[in-house]
Amino acid sequence: MSAPTADVLARVHGEIDARLRQLRPAVAEYERLLGAAAALDAEARARPAAKPPPTAKARPAAKQRQAAKARPAAKPRPVAKARLAARPGRAPMARAEQAIVAALEHGSHTVGELGAVTAMSGGEIREGVRRLLKAGKVARAKREGRAAYALSGTA
Repeated sequence: MSAPTADVLARVHGEIDARLRQLRPAVAEYERLLGAAAALDAEARARPAAKPPPTAKARPAAKQRQAAKARPAAKPRPVAKARLAARPGRAPMARAEQAIVAALEHGSHTVGELGAVTAMSGGEIREGVRRLLKAGKVARAKREGRAAYALSGTA
C-alpha cells in the first residue's frame, strides 16, 4: 500500500473509532430500554384483564336514584367575557343566533326546519328566534299555513 492510501485509511479508522465511542452510551441505553419493555410486556401478560366497572344501566333503579341524589348541584356558568366587553346596550349575537340568521338567508324556515339545518334543539332555536325577533332582525312569516320565520328585510 502506498503512503497516501495508508494515511487515508488511518484517518477513516480514527473517525470510526471516535464515532463508536460517542454512540456506545446510546446503544447501552437502547438495550436497557428493550429489556424494560420486555419485562413490562411479560408482566402485562401475567396479570388477568381487569373487569370494567358496571355501567349505570346495569345498576338497579334504587341505586341509580341514590347516585342521582348524591350528585352536587350544577354551578351557574359565568357570563361570557365577550358579552361583558360589548358596547353598552348591545350584546353580540350568540352562535345560535348566527346559525339561525345564516339559515334564514336562504329563505323562510319553520322551527323544525331550522332544527334540521342548524342541528340545534327546538328550545335553543325558539330562544334564539325570540331574541332575533326582539332585535328586529327576524320577522314572523306564514308558509303553507304554518308559522315560519324569515329575515326582516325579506318578510
